[in-house]
Amino acid sequence: MKKTVMALCLVFLLTACAVGSGKSAEAEYIREDKYAGDELDIVRLINQRIKYLQEENESEYMKLFYTDSPINGMSKFKLKAVRLTEDISIQQQKQAVVALARAEDVVSTGETFNSQYVFIKSKRTHDEWKILDID
Repeated sequence: MKKTVMALCLVFLLTACAVGSGKSAEAEYIREDKYAGDELDIVRLINQRIKYLQEENESEYMKLFYTDSPINGMSKFKLKAVRLTEDISIQQQKQAVVALARAEDVVSTGETFNSQYVFIKSKRTHDEWKILDID
């Protein structure tokens, strides 16, 4: 009888751990309803980055980046969340509009990293926002 109870407890605990671990890996996206205009476009880019990293979709992921970006492939980690730590800064340059977003990236292991996202939008070609770099 004791062995049966112990076996049931073990099965219950393993099942609970499996269910809990699945939930912790779900992506957390930035709420888009708090933003408008260029800031909304930038937040959408960040959310798409999270999505494509979760899906391991490298072809769509690379479309998020500016052609001259130093980033040439997917990160080796799954991004769980990005939390903006301050307002997005947008500056007009001669040929482009550049934006900086400081954030805290949370990976699937729970570790956090401070990041700076740099975005660019060309004035000449009226391009959409692209990620230029992530430091």
